[in-house]
Amino acid sequence: MGRVGAIVALGVLFANGVQAKGTDQLHCMLSETQDHFIYYPSQLVYASEQFAIFQNFKGRVTTQVDLKTEQMHRTTFIGEPFDPEYQILKGHCKGVAKVIRGWQRENASKNPLL
Repeated sequence: MGRVGAIVALGVLFANGVQAKGTDQLHCMLSETQDHFIYYPSQLVYASEQFAIFQNFKGRVTTQVDLKTEQMHRTTFIGEPFDPEYQILKGHCKGVAKVIRGWQRENASKNPLL
């Protein structure tokens, strides 16, 4: 397994190791493999009527999801101890707009003054 494959495997293992209720998760599948990623409300850093942006691994990984087309682009900066390089993965996130709206409703009910 190459270094890019190792990074993907670590991301999938990390995502599968975190436990949460199904409604608290956004599941995204890659286009070219059966690999998938799971996102949580705490990783959402921006959402508009068309896009959602997620960050994890201290900003090393950024994912942009189009809420209308459900297309996903995940960019990872692979740095030390490796030679600096970017990895870009493409996929889709089924039902992303519904999941984001649920997160926003839940957040509004927890913080009604915000």
